Amino acid sequence: MLYSVLLFVSTLTVFFSFFLVYKVTVLQDDINKLRGDISNLMPHSNESTDGMITGMSRTWERSKQAASLNSQQQRQTEKDSQTLCSPTASSLRMKREQAGCSGGTVVQQSFLQLSANTKEQPFVRGNVTVIPWTVALHQGEAISSTGDRIIIQQEGFFIVFGQVLFQSPGTIMGHIVRSRGTGQRSTELLRCLQEMPQTNCANTCHTGGMVKLEREDELELVIPDRPQAQVSMDADSTFFGIIRLN
Repeated sequence: MLYSVLLFVSTLTVFFSFFLVYKVTVLQDDINKLRGDISNLMPHSNESTDGMITGMSRTWERSKQAASLNSQQQRQTEKDSQTLCSPTASSLRMKREQAGCSGGTVVQQSFLQLSANTKEQPFVRGNVTVIPWTVALHQGEAISSTGDRIIIQQEGFFIVFGQVLFQSPGTIMGHIVRSRGTGQRSTELLRCLQEMPQTNCANTCHTGGMVKLEREDELELVIPDRPQAQVSMDADSTFFGIIRLN
């Protein structure tokens, strides 16, 4: 009985020994195969790593170049802005723009404003009362004045305006602006009527509008059918003017 038990144990031990040797062999083969796979993968890994590093280096260089270019452009823009904002540059730029629009010649805006002459009084001429004027503002060659009239030197479109401060009590006062061409009858351009109060008799009559005028047209502001018209001769109360639009 004891012999049979010992034989069974010996047989089982031998079996386990062979089984362990087999497992070790299989494991050794797996390790060798894994080492081979790792050896095959190592060059590709190194190559990929090198490529990644090279790509990152190139991207960094491009970023540095772009940042440098943007910085240069920003400095140049600030320099140009400071130059353009200077009074001298603004004046020169305005002159160049005006010259470009006018074919190389700087266009000067023409205007004329007459104010009541405080040294004289209104006078009657026929059926109208005429206000004596004096030149308050004048620029350009398209408009001139003579006596109590405005003379057009260049045809075009104009804004014409006039104002009279009346001081005649208890009646209707007003004025007209009319033009007269060479050898033509006068044409009424603007008219103003104003009712005057009985007390504190001061009221302003104002006209203004855009008209087309020809060369040598003459404009005048007159008070029709009021020989006894009383008018304020202050420069800021009674005036007559014109502005050329083109």
